[in-house]
Amino acid sequence: MNSQPDVAILLDHFGKGGVERVACHLANGLHRRGLRVEFAVLQDAGPVRQLLDDGISVHVLRTIGSLPRGARLLAGVPDLARYLRTRRPALFHSPGNHTHMAASLAVRLAAFDGVFVPKITNPIFKQGMKAWKRALRRQIYSRAFAPADRILVLSEPAVARLGAIRADFVDKAVFLHNPYVSEAMAAQDLVRGAPETPVILTVGRLSRQKDHSTLLRAVALLGDRAWRLRICGTGPDQDALQDLAQQLAIADRVEFVGFVDDMVPYYAEATVMALSSRWEDLPATLIEAMACGCPVVSTASSGAVVELLEAVGARAPVPVGDPAALSIALREALDGRLPVVRRETMLAYAIEASCDAHAALFSGLLGRG
Repeated sequence: MNSQPDVAILLDHFGKGGVERVACHLANGLHRRGLRVEFAVLQDAGPVRQLLDDGISVHVLRTIGSLPRGARLLAGVPDLARYLRTRRPALFHSPGNHTHMAASLAVRLAAFDGVFVPKITNPIFKQGMKAWKRALRRQIYSRAFAPADRILVLSEPAVARLGAIRADFVDKAVFLHNPYVSEAMAAQDLVRGAPETPVILTVGRLSRQKDHSTLLRAVALLGDRAWRLRICGTGPDQDALQDLAQQLAIADRVEFVGFVDDMVPYYAEATVMALSSRWEDLPATLIEAMACGCPVVSTASSGAVVELLEAVGARAPVPVGDPAALSIALREALDGRLPVVRRETMLAYAIEASCDAHAALFSGLLGRG
């Protein structure tokens, strides 16, 4: 804790989400490339904490622990600003949409003179969003991103979308692949299973965004043919989804696995991975599954998803919130009629390749390129 960090990364805690997992992969990669990395967190706990290399320090901020995550982050702003003033990281990275407001407020409060780099991990404007809410979000994120030196985005379409917040933000945008694909996923000797009953896999937080209710209705339309749905993830909608499975008379064919630390065996065994989201940017689960050789079906939850599936030759996505269309795609998967996607196409998302790109960008911003 004596040396000034080259890179500080803000998290609430080391939770179960993709933002936290990616942040740990990135921190490890930057550390292995010679950068001093430190996390500023509200809680030094969570399942992905074990991913961190030993050389990465963790600074715990003061906040009000009993509050919901968003309010907890805002309550931690004064101590985060104090951290920025005293530890003086050369670069401060806000890794997910939920951290940006607290990060930006702390940057302003601390009069932080280092490099500020937030990353957009979900669309700011969602399909069907009311005009007043779009205007409010535009105002909030215009202010949050104003002090940013660069704004990281996960896809080419997301660069143009920044202009809808503020025109000059496009000039700050940098498209970088997230570090998703591990060596185990990319291993050429990965053996795919062939379960007696075909497995439909889905991975993600049990929340409105992921729209598992549409997936449950889609599998119910498959009728009497053999299948089993395996749901990996936790979240606020679990009880409602279990009730819906009972109502659809498919509860005995649906498995709620909970949080899974190592998804590789699940991708390797699955017949197909299904993404039923209402909105996304570029979800890790699609990329990870295809890297493991698992066929995928998806909703058209973002322009980035549509472009990715087209680019790699996967099945075209189905409309959001359409159980019948999703069921047809799943039937094609169970029949073995999905296009074959070459696993090598996912290597751009390999952890080491992504960390190389992030390290090059960060080092350049710090004048070390």
